[in-house]
Amino acid sequence: MSARVLAVIPARFGAQRFPGKPLATLWGKPMLQHVWERARAAEGLDELVIATDDERIERVARAFGADVEMTSPECASGTDRVAEVARRRPAADIVFNLQGDEPELETEAVTGLVRAMRERPDVRMGTIAHHEPDATLFLSENVVKCVVDDAGFALYFSRADLAGASRGGPALRHAGVYAFRRDLLLEFSTWPPGALERAERLEQLRAVERGVRIFVVKGARPFAGVDTPEQMAALEARGPRS
Repeated sequence: MSARVLAVIPARFGAQRFPGKPLATLWGKPMLQHVWERARAAEGLDELVIATDDERIERVARAFGADVEMTSPECASGTDRVAEVARRRPAADIVFNLQGDEPELETEAVTGLVRAMRERPDVRMGTIAHHEPDATLFLSENVVKCVVDDAGFALYFSRADLAGASRGGPALRHAGVYAFRRDLLLEFSTWPPGALERAERLEQLRAVERGVRIFVVKGARPFAGVDTPEQMAALEARGPRS
């Protein structure tokens, strides 16, 4: 039988740099709705859930048709919220963490990561990155860079100008999508943050520091996440990609 895939979109209201971000209006809809609609169109997901501890997010998400799970306000990260939902679903073999601030999420790349996780049992964790045609964007610490080895696994992730990214170096732009084998996710959620994670403020480095190889599926097109109100305003002004 094919591995069962659960996808969870963690969403919290109190983001430090952008309070209320999931419900901020972008192109006429809450940003969270854009993520949900794009995730829903991906092939191979058996279940898609929004996980939150906020009744405002729950109310809006149910109104646009999403399945919603209320999770503990004690969750320290989105991955902890995803793990809480996964514990309630023991049949889920593969669990996706789809960040609620990726309104241009590439559906085809998510489909490709589902396929990779099902076809390659040696891959315990996977993510998505893509070529960024505007290399100047890599100067921003809000754009996460990723370098990949010849076998397609991540060597490192950084907010810094990694591998000369802004000068056309080999770095890719990382997207906030993660896939875990169930056992790894539940183990990951018990690990304390390591030195690299604390320094870079990048949760995936918790796995890298412990020797977990993260397979990188390369997306076909760039898509932008939102960390700040300024990034949201830039997306609103540009308009959605066709």
